[in-house]
Amino acid sequence: MTAPTHQVPPDTAPQRLDRYASIVFAQLPSKARARKAAKAGLLLLNGQPAESSRYVKPGDLICYQAPAPRPPKPFPLDLSFAHVDDHLAVVIKPPGLLTNGNRFRTLEAALVHHLPPPALPDALPWPRPAHRLDFRTGGLVVAARTLTAQIALGHAFEQRRVAKGYRAIVSGRLEGAGVIRQPVEGRDAETAWQALGHVPSTRVQALTTVDLQPATGRTHQLRRHLAHLGHPIVGDDKYTPAEVPLLRGKGLFLWAVSLTLAHPVTGVTLQVDTSEPPRFEGLRSRERKRAASRATPSN
Repeated sequence: MTAPTHQVPPDTAPQRLDRYASIVFAQLPSKARARKAAKAGLLLLNGQPAESSRYVKPGDLICYQAPAPRPPKPFPLDLSFAHVDDHLAVVIKPPGLLTNGNRFRTLEAALVHHLPPPALPDALPWPRPAHRLDFRTGGLVVAARTLTAQIALGHAFEQRRVAKGYRAIVSGRLEGAGVIRQPVEGRDAETAWQALGHVPSTRVQALTTVDLQPATGRTHQLRRHLAHLGHPIVGDDKYTPAEVPLLRGKGLFLWAVSLTLAHPVTGVTLQVDTSEPPRFEGLRSRERKRAASRATPSN
């Protein structure tokens, strides 16, 4: 297969190679993907490997030496889907599973097992997740099934045109609503939160159920932000402060419950929702019973 090549046309304004390549090469649906390609030496400018920060100008010849894609080995894992069409699928990722990567047990490999390529000219050989959830976080993940969808979804996530909603249970009594603006690893990060309800807890005084809407997508952003607020997510053994009792045994109580985006082909707003998992109510019920038992005087 001939490597995709593009010559910058006249009157093109100078711009960074990563941005320009993400526009002209369908295989590079985002600036991040273009930067990775340049770092790997796969993006050539006038026949030479180039850094992503180089500026292109009219007449420049850009070549993307795309590696041949190889689908991962299908991983036979039961999955639930919240939405499926020929261009994309929204799947419920189980917690304790990587979204993708160089391993057998990944959500991407499980998608290979479930979804064959659609009968479309630009069908991808296997579904490709357009974003990630942390290993310990479960919930909604959107995957592209066509090249058209992969490009559009890549740009939508990069330009923050996808609204994501999460449900969490946190330690302590958190009231009202607010916005957390606390940098993560030196980068701006923003999370809106709203308290939904409380249950008493004999170990941390109270548990609060909250809804979260991140405006950015930094690593462990929600976990870090809630811990910064003084109300770490239940089960978070990485960010719970030493002075807060850590409730173990049922995993991390964080779940991706909603996605809202423009469909990459039709443009129609697609809103997908899922319920919190049963273990959330199980935790609240157990804590209520423990608190009621402690409050009942013995005879």
